[in-house]
Amino acid sequence: MQSMEYVIEILRVLVPCLVIGGVAYFIVKSFLDHENNKASLQAQNAKSELVIPARMQAYERVILYLERITPDNLLRRTLNVSTSARKLQSDLVATIRSEYEHNLSQQVYMSAAAWTLVKTATEETIRLVNVSGSKLQATAMATDLAQNILTITSQIGKFPTHVAIDTIKKEFGQNFMEQSSASKN
Repeated sequence: MQSMEYVIEILRVLVPCLVIGGVAYFIVKSFLDHENNKASLQAQNAKSELVIPARMQAYERVILYLERITPDNLLRRTLNVSTSARKLQSDLVATIRSEYEHNLSQQVYMSAAAWTLVKTATEETIRLVNVSGSKLQATAMATDLAQNILTITSQIGKFPTHVAIDTIKKEFGQNFMEQSSASKN
């Protein structure tokens, strides 16, 4: 009997200890889970504070690039009336390629679909310059090439750079303007 009393005494002490230990375990586990979630959220917020401005700047830079290679803007900056059409053609293509290479890293921050439109706009602008140049005599002047480029551009309707700009603006609005209004609520 004495051993039974001894077991009962041990159980009287052990059961409350196990209950208190179990409760303490779950409280500590809950606290640590909460702290991990909090730290993860803080890291995510810190990352967002760095990435979002870089992404926004990428969209701005790409739109500026597309505006700069739009034929009328490109000609305004590059046209030298005293040069030959071949020289202007070469200068236009070199300018487009140089600006494209300068903005190539922006694709990291954009959707693949948006960057595809940027590439297409670049290729189509180069193609326009080359097709316009191929229709001229070897002795043609820069103004003749410029006139050909503007004539073809006016016949196209919506030039690929404008299509890309419209799509990128829409994507920008979806990515950043909706987030901005959601974070205010």
